[in-house]
Amino acid sequence: MNEKKFTAVITLVSINQLCYSSDNNYISNLIKKYNIKIFKTTKLSKFVKDFFFKVDLITFKEMKLACKSHLSRGSDICIQKNKYRRKKVIACDMDKTVINIETIDLIGEKILNNNKIAVLTKKAMSGGINYSNSIIQRTKILKGISINQIKQTAKYIKLTKDVDVVIKTLNKNGCHTMLISGGYEIFANIIGKKIGFKEIISNIPISDNGVLTGSLKGDIVDGKGKLNYFKKRIKKLNAKKFQTIAVGDGQNDIDMIKYASLGIAWNGFPKVKKAADVLANYNFKSILYFQGYSDRDITI
Repeated sequence: MNEKKFTAVITLVSINQLCYSSDNNYISNLIKKYNIKIFKTTKLSKFVKDFFFKVDLITFKEMKLACKSHLSRGSDICIQKNKYRRKKVIACDMDKTVINIETIDLIGEKILNNNKIAVLTKKAMSGGINYSNSIIQRTKILKGISINQIKQTAKYIKLTKDVDVVIKTLNKNGCHTMLISGGYEIFANIIGKKIGFKEIISNIPISDNGVLTGSLKGDIVDGKGKLNYFKKRIKKLNAKKFQTIAVGDGQNDIDMIKYASLGIAWNGFPKVKKAADVLANYNFKSILYFQGYSDRDITI
């Protein structure tokens, strides 16, 4: 008995013509391998293309694994069901996702002049140590530093290319955009507002007369914390799970990435890549293209 077929779409997002040609051939050959007929293709940008086809669930899962395993050196490739492709809620990690660095490491580097914090961060992000324990340890190391000193290091932070374009476009199209960070609100509020996120959630370090005490206020925003905030917002908005997307790179993003309808590992650690539906390494606008947005839909 044949499995019921549904419409699927593979989106190819390449950085140049060479990668586009090579991975266009890879996708075409992958689809031919399963004797599937492409019934439509759509160009979303110069080096961005959608391939539409009918497929059964077993074949779809095999093709999904093949797309994730394909080692492209300049393309982001996503395969998904075409139905409910556009999302209503997105949760984004902050450090090494919407910005170029780990903000807590920045404090250690610029103010404490050592890499003790960076060592703990790397272990936590790769899943080597428990995230909650690591953020408590790292926060203790910062005891006695003033908030003004920390804010002054923000000038070293660079936004990921086109992240503001992605969030502005999603906001314009009615998506609830969330920045959910395991970092500190000192940075998250500055960065989140600059990019344009509708909601900003992060850890709150306790201060006394503008100086950090080495402790955190309230519940820790770890992996479970991120997922809980994500779920609560989805419920409050009366959104459905299939309308959700989550993006991150580290161990504490895995829970929300696995829960979301489309979980994206952005230059992720190995464990995050394994958990994600799709890998994105080259173009942050892939988040839009994966949802079917074309260049003419994008808000600059």
